Amino acid sequence: MAAPQHEQATATVLEALQALYHNPDAQAKKQANDWLQEFQHSVDAWQTCHTLLVNESAPLEGRMFSAQTLRAKILYDLSQLPRDSLPPLRDSLLGALTPLVQPGAPSGSRAVLTQLALALADLALQMPEWTDVVQGMISQYGNDPNTVMVLLRFLSSLAEESLNPRLPPQQDNSTAVDALVSGSAEQVISILSMYIQAPGITAPIQVAIFETMRAWLRAGEFPVMAVAHSPLFPAMFDGLESDELFDAAVDVICDLVHETQEVQDNPEIVQQILPRIIALRPKLEEFKEDPDRIRGYCRLFCETGESYRDIIKMHPREAFPLVEAILACTAYPDLDIVPITFQFWWILAGIVNRRSDVARDESFTPYFDVYVNLQSAIIGHLHFPADNENQTPQERDEFRTFRHRMGDTLKDCCQVLGAPACLRKSYDMVVAAMSKPNPSWQEIEAPLFSMRSMGAEVDPDDDEVMPHIMDILPKLPDHPRIRYAAILVISRYTQWIDRHPENLSFQLQYISAGFDMKDEEVSAAAAQAMKFMCQDCQRHLVPFLPQLHQFVTTVGEQLDQPDMVEVCEAIGFVISSLPSVDAAALLQQFCAPLIKRVELVANAPAEAHKVDLQKVADALEQIDSYLTSVRTLDPVPESCYPTAASIYQILDKLLERYAKLYFISERVGSILRRGLTFFPERALEPVIRTVLARLSTSFAQTGYSSYLWITGKIATKFARTAQRPGNEALAQLLIGAFQTVTDSLGKLLTLKDATEIADVMDDYVHCFMAYIDALPQQTLSCPALSQAVSHTLAAILCPAPQTILVCLDTLNMLAGRMAEGQYQAQLHAVFAQFAKPLLALVLQGLVQGFPEDGMDQLPLIVQAAVSSVPAAQAESFATEALANIPGHVLPAADKAKFIHALQDYQASPTNDKIKAALLGLLRAARRAKDRGRQNRKSLGV
Repeated sequence: MAAPQHEQATATVLEALQALYHNPDAQAKKQANDWLQEFQHSVDAWQTCHTLLVNESAPLEGRMFSAQTLRAKILYDLSQLPRDSLPPLRDSLLGALTPLVQPGAPSGSRAVLTQLALALADLALQMPEWTDVVQGMISQYGNDPNTVMVLLRFLSSLAEESLNPRLPPQQDNSTAVDALVSGSAEQVISILSMYIQAPGITAPIQVAIFETMRAWLRAGEFPVMAVAHSPLFPAMFDGLESDELFDAAVDVICDLVHETQEVQDNPEIVQQILPRIIALRPKLEEFKEDPDRIRGYCRLFCETGESYRDIIKMHPREAFPLVEAILACTAYPDLDIVPITFQFWWILAGIVNRRSDVARDESFTPYFDVYVNLQSAIIGHLHFPADNENQTPQERDEFRTFRHRMGDTLKDCCQVLGAPACLRKSYDMVVAAMSKPNPSWQEIEAPLFSMRSMGAEVDPDDDEVMPHIMDILPKLPDHPRIRYAAILVISRYTQWIDRHPENLSFQLQYISAGFDMKDEEVSAAAAQAMKFMCQDCQRHLVPFLPQLHQFVTTVGEQLDQPDMVEVCEAIGFVISSLPSVDAAALLQQFCAPLIKRVELVANAPAEAHKVDLQKVADALEQIDSYLTSVRTLDPVPESCYPTAASIYQILDKLLERYAKLYFISERVGSILRRGLTFFPERALEPVIRTVLARLSTSFAQTGYSSYLWITGKIATKFARTAQRPGNEALAQLLIGAFQTVTDSLGKLLTLKDATEIADVMDDYVHCFMAYIDALPQQTLSCPALSQAVSHTLAAILCPAPQTILVCLDTLNMLAGRMAEGQYQAQLHAVFAQFAKPLLALVLQGLVQGFPEDGMDQLPLIVQAAVSSVPAAQAESFATEALANIPGHVLPAADKAKFIHALQDYQASPTNDKIKAALLGLLRAARRAKDRGRQNRKSLGV
C-alpha cells in the first residue's frame, strides 16, 4: 500500500471509531459499525491495524480495536498471508507488548495487552515453525519485573487458546499443539515456582501467577503431582491468609480440586489437599462477620465435597468434618451463600440414601443426623423477613424463587431420612410454634411451606403423619399468609386426600373460605387447590356438585375472574367423571346462567355498556373453562345436538353487534373452538354455513386473527365429510370461506405491513396449511392460491420463530406436492411467479435468523423455486439475493461457492446437492456470526 493510501485507510478507521463511540446520531453509528465490521474482513486490515497498534499517539480505542482485530484475523484469516510473512507478524506483535506494561503506560493498556497475548497464543498454535515458544517468551520477558506480567498473560492465553474451538480444525489438537502446550507444562511450573518464591514479589504478580495456574489446570495440561511437589502448592493455601490474594487463591484451589476429582488416580495429592481444606473449618467462626470470606470458604468446602464424593463413600469418618463445615455454610444467614451448598446436598443424598447399603453402615450414622439439622437450617431460611411488607416487589419475587430452590434440598432430606420423618419434623415445628403465647406467623408458615415442598416425596398411602397434618389445619391461626400456605398444602396432597376422603367436606369448606379473605394470593391459592382437588378426587366430589353449584352462583360474582376460571375448570373435571347423560345435564345446569347472561346482552334493544360487555366476556371465558376440562362426552347425547344451534344463534347475534370488540371476538372464538371439539359433525352441520359467513364477514370488518384461526379449524373438522361424494356443496362452502378471508387479508396488507399484524399473519398461514391438508384439490386449484402464497412469503418476515416455521412448513408442503407430481401445473406456475422473492427470503433467512428447526424444510423449497424457472434466471435470482447480504454476514467466497453448487445442481439435479449447498452456506454464516461476535467485542457494541 502506498503511504498516502495507507494513511488514508488509518484515518478512515479512526473516523469510523469516532462516529461509533461519540456521534449521537444512531444512523451514523450503524454506518460506522457496518463499515468497521466489513473492514475487519479485508486484507488491508493487517497493515492498518498494525500501524494503529504501534502508534503511541493513537487513541486507546483505536489501539484496542486494532489488537482485537488482529487477534480475530489470526483466528480466521491467517490464510490471507503468505507463510513467510508470519515471523514478521509475530515479531511486530512482540514488539508492541513491552510499552504496554512500562511505568506510565496509558490507562487501558492492560486490556490491549490481553488481546495481544491472545493473538500471539493463537499465532503460536497455528505456526509450527515458531519453535521454542515458551522458552523464547521467558527469555524475552521473564527477567525484568516490569515485563513479567507480559509473560504471565501470554502463558495464560496459550493454555486458554489451546482449547479454543475457533482454531482452524486442521491445527486444533494437532501434534504440534500438543507438543507446544503439554510439552511446556513442566517448564511453566518451574518458572511460576521461581516467581512465587521471589523476594519482594508483589500481590498483582501473585494473582497473575494463580490465574496462569488456573488456565493450565482448566486446559488439563498441568501434571498435578508436579504442582503438589512445587512451591506453588503451599503458596495457594498461604494466599488464603491475604485479603489481596484471597479470591484468586480460592479460585485456583477450587480448580486444582476439580482437576483431581478422579481420586483413585490422584491419591497422593488428594491426601495433601483434603486435610488442608478441612483445617479451614475454624475460619467460618473467625470470619463470621465477613460474608465475602465465608463465600470463599464455602466454595472451597463445596467444591471439595462434590469432587471428592468417592472419599466420602470410602472413608466416611475421615470426610465427616468436611460435611459438617458445609452444613455450617448452609446455616449461614446470608442467603446469597446458602445456594452454593445445594448441589453438594443433592450429591450426598445419592450416597447416603436410606434405601442404599450405607443405611446399615454405622460409619454413616452421623450423616443422617446432618440431614436432620439440614432440614432445620433450610426451614429457618424459609422464614419470611420480619419486615416482609417493606420489601420491594423484586425482593419478594427473588425470595419466593429462592424458597422453591430450597424446597429441592428438602426433597434431598426426604431421600435420606424418609418423607414421614421429614414431615413429622415439620409438623412438630408447627405444633411447637402454636404452643407459644404469641408466635409470629413466619414460625408457622415456614414449616407449612416445607410440607408443600416435600409433597412429591410423600406416599399417597401414608397413614403415619398426614392424618395429623390434616387434623391441625382447622386449628391454625386465621392469618392470610398461614391460610395461603395451608391451602397449598391441601393442594399438594390431593392424591392423598383421594385415598382418605373422610375429611373432604371440611377441606372443601376450608378451601372455599379462602375466597372470603379478600387477599389476592389466598384466593389464587384456593382456586388452584380447588382445581387439583376436583381433578384428583373426582369420584368423591360428585355428591358435592350441588354445593359447588350454589358456590359459583352465589359467591362467583365476588371472585376475581382468574380465580373463577380455575374454579369452573375444576368443576368441569368432576362433571367429566360422570356418565355422558348425567354429565350433559350438569354441564347445562352450570352453563345455563352464563349463557343467559350472554343472551340478554346480545338481544338487548340498546347498545350495552362496557362493564356489561366485560361480564359477557367473563361468562364466555367461564363456559370455555368448563369445556376445557370436559372436552367432549362419549358419546354426546343426541338430545344435546340442538344446543349447538341455539347457542350459536346467541353468539352470532353477539358478533353481529360487537365483532369489532377484540375481547369479545377472542372469547367467542375460543367458545367456537371448544364447540368444534365437543360436538360431532352431525350436530354442527345445521350451523356451519352461518358460522363461516359470520367469520368471513367479521374478519373483513376487523382483521382480527381469531376469525382466521377458527376458519382453518372448521376446514379440518369437516374435511372428510366434504370430500365424500355428494358433498360438493360443503366443499365449495369451505373453499369459498378460504377465498374470502384470503382476499380480505390482501386488502388489509395494502394498509398495514405484515410485521404490524404478526398474529394475523401467523393464524392465516395456519389456516392456509389446514386447507392444503384438509382440502388439497380445492385449495390448490382455487384462484386464491397465488395470493395465499404471497401472504405466506409476507409472513416469513414476522420475527416470531413459530411463524417462520409454519411458513416454511407450508411452503415445504406445497413443494412436496409439486415434486410428487400432484397439482404440478398449478404449483409450477406459482413457484415460478415467486421464485425471485422466495430465493431472497430463504437465502437471507438461512444465514440471518431462521430457527434451526426450519432448516430441514429449505432444500425442497429451493428446489421447487429453481426448477420452476430457466437455469440462468434462477442463478441470477440467487446471485442478486446473496449480493444483498453484507460481506461480514456471509463472505464473498462462500457466496461464490453456493452459486457454483447451484450450477452443478442445474447441470445434474439431485436432492443431496441442494441440501449440501445450503448446509455449506449455513456453516459459512455460522463462522461469520461467530467472528462477528468477536468483532463486536472489539468495537464495544
